[in-house]
Amino acid sequence: MITEIEIERFKSIRSLKLELGRVNIFIGGNGSGKSNFLEAIGIISAALSRGLSDSDFRRKGVRITPPALMKSAFKYQDLPRTFTLRAKASCDVQYSCTLSSSETDTALSFSHENFQQSGEKLFARSPNGATAMGRRLKRGMDKYRGIWDQTRGIFDYPEQASDEIEKISKYAIYSPQTEFLRGRRIGSVDTPPIGLHGEGLPSAVRTFLNDLPASNRTRKKGEKRDPEATLVHRAAQLPFAPGWASAFQVGKLSELTTSNDMELSNEDMVYFVDSFMHAKRNKLSVYDSSEGTLFLLFAAMLIAHKQSPKIFAMDNVDSALNPRLTRLLLDEIIQSTQEKFSYSLNRGPEQVFLTSHNPTSLDAFNIFDDSTRIFVVSRSEDGETMIERLQAPIGMSPSDWHEVSQGRRLSEMWIDGEIKGALGSDI
Repeated sequence: MITEIEIERFKSIRSLKLELGRVNIFIGGNGSGKSNFLEAIGIISAALSRGLSDSDFRRKGVRITPPALMKSAFKYQDLPRTFTLRAKASCDVQYSCTLSSSETDTALSFSHENFQQSGEKLFARSPNGATAMGRRLKRGMDKYRGIWDQTRGIFDYPEQASDEIEKISKYAIYSPQTEFLRGRRIGSVDTPPIGLHGEGLPSAVRTFLNDLPASNRTRKKGEKRDPEATLVHRAAQLPFAPGWASAFQVGKLSELTTSNDMELSNEDMVYFVDSFMHAKRNKLSVYDSSEGTLFLLFAAMLIAHKQSPKIFAMDNVDSALNPRLTRLLLDEIIQSTQEKFSYSLNRGPEQVFLTSHNPTSLDAFNIFDDSTRIFVVSRSEDGETMIERLQAPIGMSPSDWHEVSQGRRLSEMWIDGEIKGALGSDI
């Protein structure tokens, strides 16, 4: 996983270093910089995937912002020409890149790049040239593409380093949108199994359901369910949490029960069986299903689909969900991530980044568990984004914390304004 991120001069973040856990949630006021942090990781991912074009950023869920606006621009400070991103990851891997643009070359390009494992430089570049695996590279390297993308087919990089790059390079920021989930808009799926906003939902669900029967197989007495099958089965129950659906499937529906407002009306689509309706009218397309149910189905695909990225972000994880369902989803994300790590499963997330405006989301987190971390995002008087980890005081035990907090949940403390910065600016 990514263990540490350092950001300098990127948007509202002037200077920041954070140590990360396996499940990380960012809370704070609107416009405080939560999404900027997720996008900084997205740019690192793009740099290690292919490069810095708009299409590269779009595939990561990074907003297509003019390069000039990606660099910090605080009052009474000189406008910077570059911004720098650094990341440390498992297997003692470190990566950094400095990106620049100018009035004459407005596209974002690499100024410096450096990738190391255990102190050994695997590839690097600067205005003086580029190297890979100890060899100097010929001039003419594309300054808009990462060194990794330009050399991985040429050099035999260490397997562990390659694996870490592969995981980070598939990171993306997911933010499901109702128009795509309901089938009113269609779009491309740049990285399977599902698009960033819900594109390709029928295809993702179909392949997911092909795996589901194995997870529901009958167990003999005393037989333990396979952990991976358990994870798949549990994720498949998420869309049923609102209480009205008894099944979901992919197929064609009759014209009588399909809205003409759907772009996919003539193709296979996701539909739900409503347990309260007459058998002749109990199949509801995504267009007529509840938004919360669709959001949970989308989340199930990210959590348990065999093609899902190992590291990803969900912006506004509580979108369309009431407090109970928000807590349920967060519980499942945390449990699945812990099981993926504990059992070395072939599916399930290894690291997740979340943002939320719903106080109930915090109740899924244990502030004494170092693998799950809460970060409070706020702005300083000068407008700089500050991110502080919310954790119990050093030396305090869980029983001491229970006494000090008077048994109140973190959600209650957030609502009561006792988590500094969580409610945003008072201005």
